[in-house]
Amino acid sequence: MRKDASLIPHYYHPDFQRESNGQLEDYQAFASGHEKMYATPVTFEVRYDDASWVESAAKVAVRLWIRKQTSIGQPLEFEILLVAAYLDGKIHHLWEMTSPRRWASSTRNDHGSA
Repeated sequence: MRKDASLIPHYYHPDFQRESNGQLEDYQAFASGHEKMYATPVTFEVRYDDASWVESAAKVAVRLWIRKQTSIGQPLEFEILLVAAYLDGKIHHLWEMTSPRRWASSTRNDHGSA
């Protein structure tokens, strides 16, 4: 997966909010965390459950897996169920549940963001 922080404003609405396992994050925190993470050697692989896609003009829901590899340690894979809502053609709100819980199992020191 290509890491390009300059694309964040292209895809995410300025009033964006992410709710992940009950933790709320606004646009600034999301963008800052991703900018820091993208500046590291962490790599990601994303797989989608194609049968799980549900999409309308205003929302999309999907099941996916993100495999994160840091420069040290074993890769960690997260299963994510998410619903994204659009406003003005950009992602405005993202609700997600992850397993394992990203906020509890991530080490912020190795990549700057959960």
